[in-house]
Amino acid sequence: MLERFAMDIGPLRTSGPFRNVFIARTVSVFGIGMLMVAVPVQVYDLTGSTVQVGAVSAAEGFALLVGFLWGGALADRHDRRGLMLHARTAAGIGFVLLTVNAFLPSPSSAALYVLAAWDGLATGVSVTALLAATPALVAPDKLVAAGALNALTVRLGSMASPALGGLVVSAFGVGWNYAAAAAGTLGTLFLLTGLPPLRPAGEDEAARNPLRSIGDGLRFVAGHRVVGSLMLLGLLFMVAGGIPVLMPAFAERSLDGGAATVGLLYTAPACGAVLASITSGWAGGLRRPGLALLIASVTGFAALACLGFARHPAVAVAIMFGYGFVASIEEILRYGLIQSHTPDSHLGRVNALWAAQETGGGAVGSLGAGALGRVLAPGAAIVVYGTVSAALALALALTLTGLRTATLVPSADPVKEDDTVPGQGTVTDPA
Repeated sequence: MLERFAMDIGPLRTSGPFRNVFIARTVSVFGIGMLMVAVPVQVYDLTGSTVQVGAVSAAEGFALLVGFLWGGALADRHDRRGLMLHARTAAGIGFVLLTVNAFLPSPSSAALYVLAAWDGLATGVSVTALLAATPALVAPDKLVAAGALNALTVRLGSMASPALGGLVVSAFGVGWNYAAAAAGTLGTLFLLTGLPPLRPAGEDEAARNPLRSIGDGLRFVAGHRVVGSLMLLGLLFMVAGGIPVLMPAFAERSLDGGAATVGLLYTAPACGAVLASITSGWAGGLRRPGLALLIASVTGFAALACLGFARHPAVAVAIMFGYGFVASIEEILRYGLIQSHTPDSHLGRVNALWAAQETGGGAVGSLGAGALGRVLAPGAAIVVYGTVSAALALALALTLTGLRTATLVPSADPVKEDDTVPGQGTVTDPA
């Protein structure tokens, strides 16, 4: 019985190339987490300005978004292995320059802006190429397992790498933090060099022009009843991710808690997500994963609505833990469905749009939750936010028939089965 729930690590055992990419991604996640701590600390030490700390973070975030979109266009035109190598090399050079700057007698704050943006751009290209390459490295029936492994890496990295970065900065200074990140990043190049060539199949003319390529990707998503539905649902999930903005006020006014309670509320979803990943063995065998994903979405939003009624920290933390668990299941299933229903020629752009959606959606959600918190009490705002999101998810579940019946491995080429293929006309069974 327990074996059915244990995480499927088959992709790591059976695919050496995926194992190399997995290790490289894990190192990259920790490097990014360490950078997230070191750069703001150094900017504040140099300037004493929280405005400049925010500006540097915004510069990196904008560059990351550009890197996703640009990387998606490149990943559908060029060898994805080469893109990963070049992007990771660029990121490693950026870490080296940050190290040099940190050890100067008078470090440059302007250099931090440039190098933070440089890292965001390189990371965006690298992540998009990696996501697009993954389906070629594992068997089709192992895509959910690969998604669970990737999700576990990101969750553990987001929990551990900032703490590790803070310890290194406190003990040795920001320079050694950058140096460790540079060594790890450049070390992953040996792993990526061993990958086979990963050229996209069926390159189309639109991929030659970046803007046309992005537009082509958007048209593909809009014309595909499964991928388009997944993107729509994913956007709703990311927008609902703005709830953490309300946590400090909610902890103080509804739970009679302080900073420690806020920290637990922030940590609980990540802990729930980790548990979901390591017990996700059953997910790969679902007959109707699309329906399971829709159920998980409605359940997750309903849990958020219930959170607003909590009046004891333990109850609130338990609800957030459950929300993180369900949200991770949704993410794992959505990953598998997107990869299996997207043709290789569009994997780069579709994964870029997915990554950009997560980045932008969270920002929009934070603005929306913050605005709602200005007119309602924190608990009431959370109830409204969760209830509206649950209602929208339920409406999508009732109307997205293609997603309800979707399987992880389509019975035919997804391009020919139910897509609108840019430049090739409309095929039967449109969205």
